[in-house]
Amino acid sequence: MATYVEGTGVTRDAEPVGLLTEGAAGIAVIALAIIALAGVSVDALASIATIVIGVGLMVQGFNTAGESSRVMVGTGAMAQAPEWSGEIVVDLIGGLAGIVLGILALVGVHAFYLMSAALIVFGAALLLSGAMAMQSRAMPVMAAGATQIVAYRGGSATGGMEVLVGIAAAVLGILSLVMAATVGGVLILVGFIAVGATLLTVSATFSTALLRMVTARTA
Repeated sequence: MATYVEGTGVTRDAEPVGLLTEGAAGIAVIALAIIALAGVSVDALASIATIVIGVGLMVQGFNTAGESSRVMVGTGAMAQAPEWSGEIVVDLIGGLAGIVLGILALVGVHAFYLMSAALIVFGAALLLSGAMAMQSRAMPVMAAGATQIVAYRGGSATGGMEVLVGIAAAVLGILSLVMAATVGGVLILVGFIAVGATLLTVSATFSTALLRMVTARTA
């Protein structure tokens, strides 16, 4: 019979830091975008927000990978951790692309167009990541000398929210490219706020804190 165990080690020890970073990235993006909407150093703050979103997406990917590595089937030499899923790769690639685009925008290389492109990339990453998170996944493992397939499903609520925000962000990014720079800049910042709010909401730290608060009130 397969036995589920929780792995320990560097990944688990570093998990609270990673989760906190993801939530902090969402808060920082929202704050930067709101200040930029007020007209304070718009280009610089928007570029920094682009970089922060990229970091947040990469942290989200690492958090998902860390959570997957904690679940193992079998014991002893037969214990195997699940392989990285597609959503992890999407988050990492989207985050890395956003960081590169944000750095180029920060140094003044066609900042408006690069930030629009970054918003489209973030939207696509959230859309794909959310869609993959809602799908059932099969994890091949070894237990008692035989290969077993364990199926599990991600969170449909957070995945659906990522899909909706991803579509909205991609649409705002495309519209910003075809509109005037002033209106397009506002659309980009609004899209950044939406993406930042998504990072904050799907953060396991934020969800855990909310759950603990509700549990404490009902106890």
